[in-house]
Amino acid sequence: MAILSTGLLAPASYADTATNYYVDPVNGSDANAGTSVTTAFKTIGAAQSAVRSVNASMAADIDVNLLGGTYTVPSTVTFTPADSGANGHVIHWQAYQGQTPVITSAQTITGWTQNTDGTYSAPIGSLNFHQLYVNGVRASVARYPEAGQNFVLRSVDNTNKLLGVAASQVKQWANFTNVEMVLQQYWGESYLPLKSYTVSGGTANLSINDAMAGILFQRPNPVTEAGEPFYFENAKEFLTEPGEYYVDTSTQTLTYKARAGEDPTVTSGAAATTVTAPTLQTLFDFEGTGVSTPVQGLAFSGITFADTTWTLPLTTGEMNAQGGQYNKSADATYQYVYRPPAGIHANYASNLTFSGDTFTRMGSAAIDFDHGVSSSLIIGNIVSDIAGNGIMIGKFSDPDVPNDTPYNPSDPGEIVNNVTVQDNLVTNTGEDYPGTAGINAGYVSYTNIVHNDVSNSPWVGISLGWGWTYDANALQNNQITDNAVSNVMNALSDGGGIYHLSNDRSTTISGNYVHEVTRGAGSLNSAATGIYLDQGSANMTVTGNVISNVDTFMVLHNNGPSVTNTNNTTSGSTVITAAGLEPSYASLKQAVNLAYGKTATASSQYSGAFAAGNANDGASSTGWLSAGADTAAWWQVDLGAAHQLGQFTITTRQDLDQAMTRNNIEVRASNDPTFATYNVVGRVDSRTIPDAGSYTRSIDPTQAYRYIRVAKTDGQSFYLAEFAVQQGIGETLTQTPLTVSPSSYYTLTNVNSGKVLDVNGASTANGGTVDQWTNVTGATNEQWSIQNVSGDLYKILNRNSGKALEVNNRSHLNGGTVDQWTYTGDNHQLWKFTPDVNSGWVITNLESGRVLDVYGASLSNGGKVDQWSPLSASNEAWTLTPVP
Repeated sequence: MAILSTGLLAPASYADTATNYYVDPVNGSDANAGTSVTTAFKTIGAAQSAVRSVNASMAADIDVNLLGGTYTVPSTVTFTPADSGANGHVIHWQAYQGQTPVITSAQTITGWTQNTDGTYSAPIGSLNFHQLYVNGVRASVARYPEAGQNFVLRSVDNTNKLLGVAASQVKQWANFTNVEMVLQQYWGESYLPLKSYTVSGGTANLSINDAMAGILFQRPNPVTEAGEPFYFENAKEFLTEPGEYYVDTSTQTLTYKARAGEDPTVTSGAAATTVTAPTLQTLFDFEGTGVSTPVQGLAFSGITFADTTWTLPLTTGEMNAQGGQYNKSADATYQYVYRPPAGIHANYASNLTFSGDTFTRMGSAAIDFDHGVSSSLIIGNIVSDIAGNGIMIGKFSDPDVPNDTPYNPSDPGEIVNNVTVQDNLVTNTGEDYPGTAGINAGYVSYTNIVHNDVSNSPWVGISLGWGWTYDANALQNNQITDNAVSNVMNALSDGGGIYHLSNDRSTTISGNYVHEVTRGAGSLNSAATGIYLDQGSANMTVTGNVISNVDTFMVLHNNGPSVTNTNNTTSGSTVITAAGLEPSYASLKQAVNLAYGKTATASSQYSGAFAAGNANDGASSTGWLSAGADTAAWWQVDLGAAHQLGQFTITTRQDLDQAMTRNNIEVRASNDPTFATYNVVGRVDSRTIPDAGSYTRSIDPTQAYRYIRVAKTDGQSFYLAEFAVQQGIGETLTQTPLTVSPSSYYTLTNVNSGKVLDVNGASTANGGTVDQWTNVTGATNEQWSIQNVSGDLYKILNRNSGKALEVNNRSHLNGGTVDQWTYTGDNHQLWKFTPDVNSGWVITNLESGRVLDVYGASLSNGGKVDQWSPLSASNEAWTLTPVP
C-alpha cells in the first residue's frame, strides 16, 4: 500500500515530558504497561485509556509514541474532554523516531478468482464502497462512456421529473437501479440513482430515485438544464477498461479488470497485488460538549491518516449545492444542506494541532474543523488523493435553515476562530465529488490561510465564505495570504483559484500566486478565473496578487461596498517566490513527486554546476542548464517503472530572468528511453511563464509511462530549476495511433452529416470561416494536409490557403470559433487524433482539450464548425479519406 511521508519528523519526546506511552501495532499487546518500546500497547484504544487515567493531574506534557506499522481501527476513535491536555499541557500523539504509523479503516479483499473474460472477482459480504485501491492506487468505478468523454442532457421535464437523453445511450442494464447518472452542473455534481426509463422517438426519458427527484427538479441552483454533461457508472456492462471495478451488492461480489502488472490472485512475493477498500467515514472524531467544555490540548504529528469511505451517494444519491455541502431538501426558493463527512472531524475543540501528517485516500473530506474550534493549527501536512474537500473549516449551514441565511451566533465561541492553515501541500482533491475545494472555509473569523500550495482541484483552489449575503455575519478579520494555487477549475466552472462569498469585514487576500486556472474540456461556459469575489463580498481588500495563465483575470459579481482591489498583476518575481510553502516545508513536495531523486539525463549541460540531477533534487535553487551550442536541448528522467501520470510542474530559474528559457517547452512521455515514439502530455507555447514562476498542468492519466522528457522546441537555451510529476489514477485505455502520409491530402468527413471540412468561399485570409459542405471533387479548400509536429501532435493545413486549422483567440469555451490562420506553432493550432466509438476520429485541440464539432449536429451546407466538450457524439467524429 503506497504511503506518503511528509519528511517532517516528530520529536521522540520533549524535555519537560513526565509521561511516555508507546504503541506498536505489530509486536505490542494491550495487556502490556505501554511505558516502553518493549512493553508497548497494540491499539490506539489502549493508549487512549492509559492517557485518560493520568491526564487530569498533568504536570508536564504526555507523549503517545506510535511505532511504524498499520493501525486498523474497527470503529471511529472519539476524543472527548476526558482526553484533553490539562493544566496548560499538551498530549502529543506522534510518530516514534521518524517511523510511519498509518491509521486506516481499510479492509483487504481476498479470495480472488479469474473469470473467463480476464476480469477478477472476489466476495465482499456486506461491504460496499465508492473507492477501491489496488497497490495503493485508486481504481475507478466502471463508467460509460469512458473517462474523457461524456454524454449530454437533451431535455429536463420538471413537471414529470424526467431527464431526457439519447435513446441509444440507455439500455436495461442488469441491476438497473444500482446504476447512477453522474451529472455535472456548472459548480457541482449530482449522483442520481436510476429508477426506470421509457423511450419516445430518439429520446430516453429517465426517472431517478424518489429522494433525489424530490430535490433536483425544484432546487434553484445549480440549475438543471439541457446541455449539461453526464456519464453513467456502476454497471457490470461498463467494465471494459483496465483499472475499472464494479460492485454487485445483490451477489456481494466485486469484479475488477486489472491493469498491466496486476494480478489479485497473487498475494505474496514481488508480484503480489493488494486490493483494499475503506470501511469507516471518520477515523478520529473530536467532540467537545460545548464552548466552555472543548476537547483541548491535543497534537498529532508524523501520522498518516488513510482510507475512509462515504456510501450515501451509492445508496440515496448526492446533490452538491456548493463546496460539497449536499442537499437535504429544496424548493423553488430555498435550499437546505448537510455537511459531508470527513476523515478527521472536530466540534468544540481548542488548541488542536495537526502537523507533519499525511491525509490520503479519503472518501469525502480529509480534515474538518466544523464549529466551535478555536486557537488551532493545521500546518505542514500533505493532503492528497481526496474524494471531496481537502481541508474544511467553519460552519456552512445547519440543515434546518436555508443555506443563504446569515450565520452570526450570539456566542462568538461557536464560530471557528483563530485557526491557522499554513504550509500544507494540498493536491488531487475532488477525485469523486468535483464540486469541492482544496481548502474550503465557511463562516470563520480571525482565520489565516497562509503559505499553502494547492493544486489539481476540479473546482476551486481556496474558498472562503458562505451565505450569499450582504449583511454583517460571522465572517471577519480573515487572511488568505502568500498561497500558491495552480491547475484548479480543471473539471467544472463558475469559480476561481481563490473564491470568496459574502460580507467579510477587514479580510485581506494578498500575495498569492494563482496560475493555470483554465476550464477543463468537459466544463460549461461560466467563469474560470484567477480570483472570484462572488455575491455579497464586501469590506475587504484584494491586493498584490500575481495571476497568470487564467481564462479570466478576476471576477467581481454582485459585490457589496468597500472592496479594495489594487496592485494585482500578471507577473512579479517577489510575490511568486514568497508564495506557497516556506523553505522549511518545501520538502513536502518530494513526497508526491515520482521524479524526485530518480536517474536524470540530458542532451548536454553547461557545466558541472548545472548537472541533470539538479532538476529533480527537490531544490529550486539548483537547476540544469543546457550547453550554449545545444539547439535541441532536452532533460529526461527515468521513473523506474511505468506509472499513470496525474500532474506535472515545471519550475523555472529563480535567480535570473532568462525569458528565452521559459517558453516553447514540451513534456513528452514514453516507454522507450530513446523517445523514438512518444506522446506529448504537456506543452508551453510562445506564451512565457512569468519570471521565477512555474507551470502546472494535468496529464491525461489513461496511459502509463516510465520515461519523461522535457524538451525545448525553439532552439534556445534551456534552464530547468525543478521538474515534478504526480501519480495519476483510474482506468487505462487502449491507444490507437494515427497513421497518415505527410505528402498526401485528405478530406475530413463528419460522421453525422456526411459533409466535409471546408474553408468557406475558398478564403485565403487569416480568420477565414471553417464550416462543412458537400464534397466537391477537386475543391482544394476542402482538402487538408495532416502534418506530424511532435509525438501525437499534428497541424492541419488547408491545401488552398496553406493556413492552419485553429481555435480562434485560444478560446476554452464551448462554441469557440474554429477558423484558419497562418501557422505559428502555438497550442491552439495543434491537434490530437483519437478513435471514436462512432467510427472515425475525434480531433482534439491541444489548447482547450475540446473537440472539433459541427454545431448543433447540423446537416446543412455551411453548418458551423466549432469546438465543444467531448460528448461521444457522431457530429464530433470525422473520417479521413486520402484525395486521389
